[in-house]
Amino acid sequence: MTSAIHAFMNQIVDYAGLFPPASLTLEPAIHNYASYLSSQDSWMIGQFILPATRLKELENYLSLFHSNFPLHCTVLGKKSEEKWAYLEVLKTDLEQIFSMTDRYGDSLKINTLELPLPAIVPDRGLLEIIRVKTGKLRLHTFCEMTLPMDDHWEQHLHEILDQIGEYHDPKGLFFGFKLRTGGVTANAFPSPFQVATALISCRDRGIPMKFTAGLHHSIRMYRDEVATQMHGFVNVFAAGMLACRHNLDVNDTAQILKDENPVHFNFTDDGLTWRDLAISVPDIERLRKTMFRSYGSCSFDEPREDLRALKIL
Repeated sequence: MTSAIHAFMNQIVDYAGLFPPASLTLEPAIHNYASYLSSQDSWMIGQFILPATRLKELENYLSLFHSNFPLHCTVLGKKSEEKWAYLEVLKTDLEQIFSMTDRYGDSLKINTLELPLPAIVPDRGLLEIIRVKTGKLRLHTFCEMTLPMDDHWEQHLHEILDQIGEYHDPKGLFFGFKLRTGGVTANAFPSPFQVATALISCRDRGIPMKFTAGLHHSIRMYRDEVATQMHGFVNVFAAGMLACRHNLDVNDTAQILKDENPVHFNFTDDGLTWRDLAISVPDIERLRKTMFRSYGSCSFDEPREDLRALKIL
């Protein structure tokens, strides 16, 4: 029987070793990923995250992988501010993806594309074109909002999610939302209320989510290196799933995100509990598959070591 922690952590960490603060070169990052796939903790590792502009560099390392041990890769698209320039960049990125999978499809599997949107509320035509073009390559696509976290953030979030929701087909490819949950400076971290707003807004529209940045540790805590509280990945995923299971509002969901006491999060063979709220293993498995996919981290060691230090894993 699958335990709650195994359902919760299954392929949850997408390895982003190329990105800050680790900022590794491709050679050690790809060797790290190959070693993680061969480790006892391989069940927790998801995909390798790579910018589309660097796809061709993989050719030097694909000998590490083969049809029974493929490189599963999430590609990060390039950002552009003007609509037509954005579509030209997208066209180039998709051509690179097609070229690499056409040549190395046995050892290289690309099924997910993450796209930073222009720093505007995009028109419906742009998102429709993205959905059609990425769909032709059978890519699950997650759009990232890059607008500033100012007084208009919530309004812009709802406008963008309304559009994404129009094109997401629950029975087909994911067309979802990617939320940035941190960075290397304090002002890069959204508040618990903002994260809760995104979780509830995506839940209400049935939009799947991925997360990136700042989720190195399991439970929310203050960290000197960024001089602020960092979100915990257990907090984020538990808050999202419990909000779905119990129809929580934004304020109640934010309370789970704010919680810095690991004792309040309990994993058993039957499910996960936070205080007096519970969710079963089957519900965790279902929601991880359909709503809360994974998060990108430049470290795979920190999350699993953190879980072991707390005796969760």
